[in-house]
Amino acid sequence: MKLRGRFIVTLSLAALVPIGVAAVVTREVVARGLRQDYQEDRRNVEQGIGRELSRLSTQVAEAVQSVASANNWLVGGLLRELATRGRVEAAYQRVLREQGRSVMRGLSLDVLAITGAFDEVLVSPHFRAATGEPDAGVATLARATAGKPLFARDKVMAQATVETVLVAKAALIVRDGEHSLAVAAGRRLGDELLSAVRRSGRVDARVIAPDGAVLLPGSSQWQALAKEPSIRVPLAGADGQPVAFVEAVVSDGDLDRVLRNVTLVSAVLAVLALGVVVLIGFFVARALARDLDQLVQGSLAAARGDLDHRVQVRAKDEVGAVANAFNFMMEDLRAAKDRLVIAERIAAWQEIARRLAHEIKNPLTPIQMAMDTLRKTWKKQHPSFDEILEESTSTVLEEVDRLKRIVTEFSDFARMPKPEFGRVDVNEAVTSSLALYVGAAPLEIRTAPGLPAIDADRRQLSQVLLNLVENARDAIAQRPDPEHGKITVLTRAGDAGDRVEIIVEDNGPGVPAERKDKVFSPYFTTKEHKGGTGLGLAIVHRIVSDHGGRIALGNVLGGGARFTVELPLRNGAALLVSRI
Repeated sequence: MKLRGRFIVTLSLAALVPIGVAAVVTREVVARGLRQDYQEDRRNVEQGIGRELSRLSTQVAEAVQSVASANNWLVGGLLRELATRGRVEAAYQRVLREQGRSVMRGLSLDVLAITGAFDEVLVSPHFRAATGEPDAGVATLARATAGKPLFARDKVMAQATVETVLVAKAALIVRDGEHSLAVAAGRRLGDELLSAVRRSGRVDARVIAPDGAVLLPGSSQWQALAKEPSIRVPLAGADGQPVAFVEAVVSDGDLDRVLRNVTLVSAVLAVLALGVVVLIGFFVARALARDLDQLVQGSLAAARGDLDHRVQVRAKDEVGAVANAFNFMMEDLRAAKDRLVIAERIAAWQEIARRLAHEIKNPLTPIQMAMDTLRKTWKKQHPSFDEILEESTSTVLEEVDRLKRIVTEFSDFARMPKPEFGRVDVNEAVTSSLALYVGAAPLEIRTAPGLPAIDADRRQLSQVLLNLVENARDAIAQRPDPEHGKITVLTRAGDAGDRVEIIVEDNGPGVPAERKDKVFSPYFTTKEHKGGTGLGLAIVHRIVSDHGGRIALGNVLGGGARFTVELPLRNGAALLVSRI
């Protein structure tokens, strides 16, 4: 058997056992995890119900303690009335009813009952019919529980009708000398309790009586979830026996069906994995020698100085990694060579800019001051000046401003500061820098969501964008139909994952092939008639290079130019390979 066959058979046998074990273990791990998650969900739901009931009981107990005090204005007033008159006058009942309502609203209570001597109900805002009637239950409950909260069924009036509701309730005795009052208060159990437990599609809850009657119904999803075993949390009454249950159901996500699918998928994946291993073994054995031969040829090409040679990457294994590294190296060598050539050009033109600024800038200020003096003299209606002199001075002043602008641009280029790096949101920088163009130019901005921030000089990055967009505006103005011109600015993540890209393209006439190598050179311009200095794109190239990035010029299909700027995410991080 040849080496290729032995390699495939050995690899297949070596992979068969771990693939089978992995399939079985994966199925068991997934099944165990799903069961544990389901049981954990049930425990969390039960604990959540307990927490909500405990919170409600605590609030009711605190509310009763607040009311059942001689310092409470309602109870204190009743005790003073009893101490003064020995009884509560009928005329005082209306006042008590309004005060009781105020206390209930202040403490968010649904039930409030206060009884006095002979168990007469003095205050019962929730059920006015009980006022004045004997009710021994309040005092009995207070003596039996001493303020401990419990659950009970109470009658309340709602819109002139009487209904029996489930409440969390507590009762206390308050004494002042020889007089005492029994106070009971509670809150109604409603959808607030159930809403804290429910989760859409997963958990539903309701409240039922011991005989199974539904006191608070579940939501519309109850029937779909009710096939699962329910969780019941009792609501204990005064005698310790449950007066109702909070019943919850938790969906298991059709666990049996999921486990069957997991088993089937695990088996299919195991078979596919074995087949893939066989195929991989075949192709690896065949391609390994060929890939090594290509690396040898690439190394010989590099030795000859052919920096455009690339090795085809056929696999993502160690050989493929070496091939990628070789291609990165060749790309960086070529880019370094290009940057060196352009840097030499920029250095030469910087010197020209300094000399030009030195020669021209000095006489500009006195010329401008002289022309300004002439204008002021003319405005005083001096007899020696006429309209021709006004027109001449205006022209001279315009030329002076233009010359100063040119000199300033050359001077700024010569002393361009180094970037001050900070974290910059590229999308925000693009939209804010170009905000003035929106509506004033045929500009479309498309930003990619989720772009990472980069290390950059925010001001210099804005300068790059403005120069490129201005260049695009001049380009579309050269169209035969400039009204159909369009500029597009877009951002995106680089293919290599270590950079972001900013693209500015237009549908102008484009850049001829013979001029592409010159567009980033200082003092090269196609807008001499407009007073262009030819420094705009040179400044852009300088800023991008100072940021460790790249800029490339390409033509757009159908006409136009595209400038693509690549910037690294971190200052000092090398862009190993360019995708543009």
